[in-house]
Amino acid sequence: MPTAARLLVLDFDGTMTDAEVEGAPYRQGVLEDVALLARADLSDVLAWAQELEAEIANDPQRHGWTFKGRIVAPATVDPYLRVMPVARKILDRVGRFRDEEDRAAVLEGLLYKYNYRKTVIAFREGALEVLTSLADRAVYVVTNSHREAVQDKLRVLGGGRAREGGAAASGSGDGDGALGWLVERVHGSARKFEIDEEFTAIPSAMSLPGLPRPVLLRRAAYFDVLDRLRRQVGCGWEDVVVCGDIFELDLALPQALGARVGLLANPFTPPWELAHLRDHPRGAVLDSVRAIPGFCGF
Repeated sequence: MPTAARLLVLDFDGTMTDAEVEGAPYRQGVLEDVALLARADLSDVLAWAQELEAEIANDPQRHGWTFKGRIVAPATVDPYLRVMPVARKILDRVGRFRDEEDRAAVLEGLLYKYNYRKTVIAFREGALEVLTSLADRAVYVVTNSHREAVQDKLRVLGGGRAREGGAAASGSGDGDGALGWLVERVHGSARKFEIDEEFTAIPSAMSLPGLPRPVLLRRAAYFDVLDRLRRQVGCGWEDVVVCGDIFELDLALPQALGARVGLLANPFTPPWELAHLRDHPRGAVLDSVRAIPGFCGF
């Protein structure tokens, strides 16, 4: 058994949940809004989306989630990632929102914010069992999703009360259910996708066999959250475990810093991510959330 981790950091959507089920209404909502922005019939946009998704799936190495002109994640892992390059290609096709800053504000800002609310809740099997077993450990959730949305999912999972009318439920332990201890440990809007080349504490990028483009590492906003938690717990990077479902967003940075990383794989996980983590001494591919405690040495 490996040395027990002193800090466990979990991603949430796609890691503790089934992103394919949760994200289907999100994809539909984004495409409906893109049809409005493109001044196109929804039926045309849906047909274009199907065509473009097939194009991306046939050549996944060349495509990705582009942020500020750079690919920061693969485009195939979940509905949230798949729809963004599709939306960009549709706007390119109709010549709308050509300015990159305006386009990013609309796609990654407005459309993400308002369509995320349409997602349904679908937890991975064993999620409650595993999280409940970790109650006496230093466990935190660090996610790109909004903090309040993930807190509500934890309340639902733990049998507590979700917020009503947008107002937060009462404090941890009163209405939050069995996972009240974790509700207040959610760090949302982590901006794992944001690259800052002025952050020079680590190399700019890493290479993965089978992937022709680099995996960008200088995700300063994400680093700040991880490092703050590490210092709070009082441990080195070798005592940190991070589990997520997208290597580039969740795991590449902490692995480069010396942490152990576990990938919750799904049928859309790129083969180069699987190969890298199966071969790496500080990496693993986990086929179930029930494998997380063992990977942590608990």
